[in-house]
Amino acid sequence: MTDPYLNLLEVLRSHYQLPAFPDPLPSTQFHLELENGLTITIDWHPETEMVEFFSTIGTYNPEREAQVMKALMQANYLWAATAGGTLSARPDKKEIYLAYQSPIIAFVEGREEDFVNLVGKFGAIASDWNVLLQELSEGKGVAS
Repeated sequence: MTDPYLNLLEVLRSHYQLPAFPDPLPSTQFHLELENGLTITIDWHPETEMVEFFSTIGTYNPEREAQVMKALMQANYLWAATAGGTLSARPDKKEIYLAYQSPIIAFVEGREEDFVNLVGKFGAIASDWNVLLQELSEGKGVAS
């Protein structure tokens, strides 16, 4: 693992007052559980120098699949309702995911707080989509 990625995780740990990480970390993946039960996974890909964020937003009612997929497609259009992230589906499990990636260079040399802010923003978008997915799955959403 590279020092810039470890540094970003340490800034995140400090900001959210998380317990100390094991040394060495067991993998490049870090899992941050939100208060609402969602988990954000942060992963480092040294071969591409990209940091990736993803979260399982939830599951949907198979009877509402067309409406859910329509809402996802509309939200993904030019990132209209994802703040730069991408929504995707795994139909075999009826699960929806939110993902985002960025070059690690965007968060080094004094820009570590941008990383913390992005994690917070990603968590907020994931939480909003968790609620919307529940509504869509119950037939209450906008893409009826």
